Order: sequence, then structure tokens, then C-alpha cells
Amino acid sequence: MKCVFSDGQIKIDDHPVQIRSGAIHYFRTRPEQWRDRLVKLRQCGLNTVETYCAWHLHEKYEGEFDFSGILDVAAFIRLAGELGLMVMVRPGPYICSECDLGGLPGWLLGKPGMRLRCNNPQYLDAVKKYFSRLLPQLTPLQCTHGGPIIAMQVENEYGDSFCGGTAHLEKIREMLLAEEVDVQLFTSDGETPAYLYGGTLPSLPAAVNCRNNPDAAFDRLDSINTGYANPHLVMELWVGMGWHWGRTPLHHHENDVASDIRALMAGKNHFNCYMFHGGTNFGFTSGANYEPAGNQYISRLTSYEVDAILDEGGNATPKYFAVQSVIEEFCPGSTSAPAPHAGVAYPPIEATEYVSLAASLDQLSAPIRRPLPEPMENFGQSFGLIMYTTTVHRFNSGPHRLFGMRDRAIVMLNGNPIATLYRNDPDCSFELSVAEDNSRLDILVENMGRINFAPIMDEERKGLTGCARAGITMQLEDWEIRPLPLDSVSGLNFTRQLPSSSEPGFYRGWLNVDKPEDTYLKFPRGVRGYVWINGVNIGRYWNIGPQYTLYVPRPLLHEGSNEIVIFELHGLLETRLEFSDHRLIGPMGRLVQS
Repeated sequence: MKCVFSDGQIKIDDHPVQIRSGAIHYFRTRPEQWRDRLVKLRQCGLNTVETYCAWHLHEKYEGEFDFSGILDVAAFIRLAGELGLMVMVRPGPYICSECDLGGLPGWLLGKPGMRLRCNNPQYLDAVKKYFSRLLPQLTPLQCTHGGPIIAMQVENEYGDSFCGGTAHLEKIREMLLAEEVDVQLFTSDGETPAYLYGGTLPSLPAAVNCRNNPDAAFDRLDSINTGYANPHLVMELWVGMGWHWGRTPLHHHENDVASDIRALMAGKNHFNCYMFHGGTNFGFTSGANYEPAGNQYISRLTSYEVDAILDEGGNATPKYFAVQSVIEEFCPGSTSAPAPHAGVAYPPIEATEYVSLAASLDQLSAPIRRPLPEPMENFGQSFGLIMYTTTVHRFNSGPHRLFGMRDRAIVMLNGNPIATLYRNDPDCSFELSVAEDNSRLDILVENMGRINFAPIMDEERKGLTGCARAGITMQLEDWEIRPLPLDSVSGLNFTRQLPSSSEPGFYRGWLNVDKPEDTYLKFPRGVRGYVWINGVNIGRYWNIGPQYTLYVPRPLLHEGSNEIVIFELHGLLETRLEFSDHRLIGPMGRLVQS
């Protein structure tokens, strides 16, 4: 079988087809739930699934590749094919997708002279090594080899988010071909002429990304002389809105989405709904955005529901039925009713065990000595937190300022928190009052998610580069640095002694389950932290909203006793943990059931 984009059409074995696609990311959905989500995509009337490939997860540490479990992209694609779906793959290396650093591994930034998303030799060498491991997972599944993959994208939104010209796109295309990719290649970008000029190749078809009035976007695409008769494909038909911490969630109404689908169906054009099912930014993987107005950094939620067609728990939304109705009108008999995927509110439990971060450092990390602080990427670390420790004396008392701090720091003197600083603060300063010589100063810095868009990504090194007395050139020197990627929290020495202070620490409770079902853990009564269910990090929480529950997928639970570990950065006010049968989301400080 062969799929080609030619003469303004998409053809499979010379027969015109209409691509009706939805985006599902294998790395944001538990493998045991892939079938449920893919079946519901078909029941909605779609015939294709699209997915990105997550370099930052497949190569979390340089040279260590993982394609197992939730990262088994080949298994996801094979399953889609078994269910009768075609597949479009966007292998990157850059994917944006609101991921940390746009899906590029953070350790890249630890290499001297590294520049991202251009023909920098170090960057190209890293991409080549990644492709040499990723693409052999995919090439046997191309439609030219009897598989379901009909097309692959070259890079992602290069004109929209980089505007660097075509030289780098051409290099990525050559790398894909060198790894025996022989399905149709294409590019996609925002709909403005500048974006399309900057992100297209004359040798490849181009697609557009937009919402509202796709016909106007196609007119702009047609006005660009790419040298190719482009089929009218909206590679990202934005059906929802991305959500950030501390911001009221925005919604794209289902009637507006249905209107776009109707226009595309009537024009016999092609589309990919972004997202059909968003899923969850498990662990530390969510990214962030930068707002030039006000020089503001804003981080993304743990939930990647993004107002999608299928919600985080796999339930059909009103948007699902609106889209399904339009497709059924144009393709009678192509849809069917999706099964509900209800959650359960388990009884509350208590977190009865505790151990402080300070007492756990030797279990979690080995110390590294440096004269001055260095960012985590210098130690090959991409995710998590990093601790900087030095000794201070009475003469060090006074105002101090942190340099290169990203993104959130807790300053502690002799184990007692004295300041919390955020990268949006004007000067990242704090008052240091040292009563005794040889006091211990700890600065715990959290990576809240790297910016995932635009050239500013080159500057997203996390941690700290210095701490000095404000107003004078007196740097604090001789630091002990402990990277804290928190890949595992097993082996911690929990006790029944709960803390009396607000220092960072780990709490543990046990949930007894007769029958595992999806559930939603209400945010613990603290400020900010992370949760592990049976050893799996399900993401971060923050009491500023608008998200107020963490999704706990059924596959993470088992019959009997289930371990829940909470890493709270400021001490829990209460140790009671509660569950909901549905998500809780709303504006800052106000819950809304949905």
C-alpha cells in the first residue's frame, strides 16, 4: 500500500481518501487504556490517529533509550492498525505539544555551545543518534511495508516557532530518508504567510494548523508558492484550549468545533483534531510558556485534557457528540455509541508516615562539589529538583539575590524555610539573618517545566548559577550540589513521626481497593508537590488552581493495599487524603465540578 499527497489530494493506491484524524499521544495514556481511547476515536467517525514521538522521554538520560511500557510507540501503532485505523506520525525531533522543552531532552542544554533546532553540529549529532533508535521502531510499520503508518511530519511548526529558514528542515528530511522512511513526508505550520514561508520545503507538501474558518487558512496556504500542489489538510484543528496554573481555564465551544468539521467535510478536505484525547502529563513532563508582555513565565497543568473531545478519564464530552453528529451526517453508518468510563470516589485515607527530604538526601542523590552553583543540565539531569548547600557565617547576614534561578526556590537556613522565590519575581532576593557561624544554607530549586516554544528555549537551563550579597560583589562559594530527579521514591525510611515544621518532606498512606477503577485524588492540603501511586509519578499539584484533582488511572491500582507517596514542598496542613469520581477544575480559588 502506498499513500501520496498529490494533485491536491491524498490518495492510497491511487484512490482518493479523506483523512479524518484525531490526536492521541501514547506517552500521555496508560498502555492498558490505549484500546479504549482508540476504539472511541473510531466510534466518533474518525479513520486515522496521529501521535507525536517524545524524545525527552525515550532518551531521558543521554544514551539510555526506553521504548517499553507507556513508551512502546510501536505497540501503540500496531494496535491502531489492528483496529482498522491509519496512522500519521510526527517524530520530531521537536514536537512542542506543551511538553518540557517542546519534547527535546533537557540534557542537551548541558552541552557547551549547544543551540537547539538549527544545524548546530552537536544538536544534529544528538538528533541523528535519536533517530537511529526511534525510526527502526517505526519503519517496519509503514504502509509501504504493510503497516498502518501512511505519513510522517518533518520537524514541527518550524516557521511558526522558529522561522529559521529551510536549511534545518532539509537536514531533518535527509535524516528521515537515511533511516529508510519511505512514506509521504510533509510539513505543518500556522496559517500566516510568514509562518508558511518559513516552515515549508519546495519538495514536500505543507499542511496548516488553525481553528475557525479553515477555508480561509487554505486560501493562505494556496497563496504560498511552495512548488507543490498541496492537499487541504489541517494538521492541527485546534478543538480546545491549553490550560495553565493560576489561570482560569478557557473553553472552545463544541458548536464552533462542529462548524469547522462541517466546513471540512463539505469541502472534502482533511483534518486532524488536536487533541482528540489529551491524557495526562505524568511525572515532571509538562512544559511552560513565555509571555513577552510583562516578561511572564507560566507553567502548564499536569492534566493535558486541553478541552479535548475525549476527557482525561476517557469519557465522551459534548464536543465528542457534536463532532460525531457532523461526521455521521456526511458518512452515514461510520459512528457508534462510545462506552462510558466512569470513575470511583474511594473512601478517604490518612497519610500516617513521614520522612523529611533532608533525612532522605543520601537515598536520593550523591553530593557533587562545585565552587559555584551550576544548572541541573550540567549534570545530565532533565527533570525534577536540585539542592544547593553551602556554609554561611554571621558576616553573611543581609539581603541576598539568586542568579539564573529557574523556576522556583525554597531557601532554608539550618533546615528552616526562610523564603520562597519564583522566577517571575523582579529580583529573586531574600533576607539572610545568620545567628551562628557555620550555619547551613540550603536552596532547593524546582524545574516547573521548560518553555516549549520559540528560540527562548535555548535559555531554559534549570536550577541556579549564583547567590550573592545584594548590592556588593560577595558571592557565596563552595557548594554541595545534589541532583534530585526523583526517578524513584522507593527505599525511603518512613516513620510514624509526623513533622511539626513546614520543611519539604515525603508523606505516605495506603489505599485499600477491592476492585480497581479510575479515580481522582483531590489535591492534598498543602501548597505544592508531587504524588506517586505504587511507584508511578502521576504529576504535580499546586493549590493556586485551576486543577484540583490528579487523575489516577485504573491500571495503576491493584486489589489490596496501594501505596500513595506525596512529596509536599511546604508541609501538609492535614494528612487526610480524599478521592473524587470526577475531576475538579475551576478558576483560581474556586472549584467547579465537571
